[in-house]
Amino acid sequence: MRPDRLRRLKRLGLWALAAVLLWAALHDLDWRAIPSVLGALTPARLIVLAAVNVGIVFLLGSRWWLILRGLGAPVGFLPAAGYRLAAFGVSYFTPGPHIGGEPLQVALAVRRDGLPAGTAAASVILDRLFEMGANFAFLGIGVTALVAGGLLPGPGGIIGLTVAAGLLVLPVVYLAVLAAGGRPVGSFADRLTGLDRFAFWGPLRALLQAAEAEMGDFIRDGKRAIIPAVLLSAVIWAALILEFALTIRFLGLDFNLQQVIGVIAAARIAILVPVPAGLGSLEAALVLVSQALGEPAAVGAALSLLVRVRDTGFALVGLWLGRRLFYKSTRLMENGNASSPP
Repeated sequence: MRPDRLRRLKRLGLWALAAVLLWAALHDLDWRAIPSVLGALTPARLIVLAAVNVGIVFLLGSRWWLILRGLGAPVGFLPAAGYRLAAFGVSYFTPGPHIGGEPLQVALAVRRDGLPAGTAAASVILDRLFEMGANFAFLGIGVTALVAGGLLPGPGGIIGLTVAAGLLVLPVVYLAVLAAGGRPVGSFADRLTGLDRFAFWGPLRALLQAAEAEMGDFIRDGKRAIIPAVLLSAVIWAALILEFALTIRFLGLDFNLQQVIGVIAAARIAILVPVPAGLGSLEAALVLVSQALGEPAAVGAALSLLVRVRDTGFALVGLWLGRRLFYKSTRLMENGNASSPP
């Protein structure tokens, strides 16, 4: 089968899966109950939630900014937060667990701040590794909360904890190998000699190797930046839990901390389903977990709607910002080349 046809079939299959999940979540829903659930959100409460979410955006950008500082990269705090938001805009609409915008993040740092490509790539990869470690650690805590609350059967809980622990080990082991002086990705790339016939492979391999060298130096010499990055990852998750707990409280629901963590974990697991923006899987997860907690399906639907509006809003702002920054930097580069002597 031709590759382009295979890609079209894959996209069609992902959208079909999203449609099935969405139908499963919403086909029996009492739509008239959703406005009554959302009616508890007064303008003042919406302003509080918006402020907390904007703060979380800056917290996410601050971790990358700390890593950039540890690498000696001169990128300002506000630009770093903006580049990361732009990357989120791309990742959000990419099928899978919110990855895909990293090349844009690297390109903006290179084009607008003059960073070497290897340094920019190293900073983004390190940021994602810290994020992955924090996410998988929380996923283990969340699965435990789901099991303890009777929302996940025993076998499912064991599988979930095993998967979360296995996923957590991956970034930790990779960072440990880099700290010991290893270059696992670069060494693997050197063995892929069959790709040398492609024009893109040589520059890409060089970029990966340069990034790994920078990452290894950062881990060995940047201890003052590593500890704040780890602590900041914990603060980010505390802020995410606070935001969701406030949302629950503002809707008039009485969930304890264990239940809040369980609901967030269910949403995070749903995002791992390889459909665009978690469409359908997020709705299904929140509806099911709300019903398991004794709430009507409309509560889960209302929660998923709030999450969807929040994330889509930030993603659209990120796409707009990324497009504006990228094309502005392109015009500046072209003008600079035009004005330079031959």
